[in-house]
Amino acid sequence: MDNKQLNTLDIISIMSFFIALMNLDENITQGDMQEVSQRFDTRMRDSLEDIHKHLSVQDEKINAIIRMLERTL
Repeated sequence: MDNKQLNTLDIISIMSFFIALMNLDENITQGDMQEVSQRFDTRMRDSLEDIHKHLSVQDEKINAIIRMLERTL
């Protein structure tokens, strides 16, 4: 075998290298998506908590109004 020629093992090694590069890019993309998803989940949780607090305050106000109306009737 001539040293200037690529043998099967060389070709497989080169292909493996390019596949690894493509997988690295894909893994970075998946990591980015996971980070975005986590930030979205955190914001969604915070928003739902704010809505829950606001609705609790509204419930208290409505209950106070109902009590006032019941006293006048």
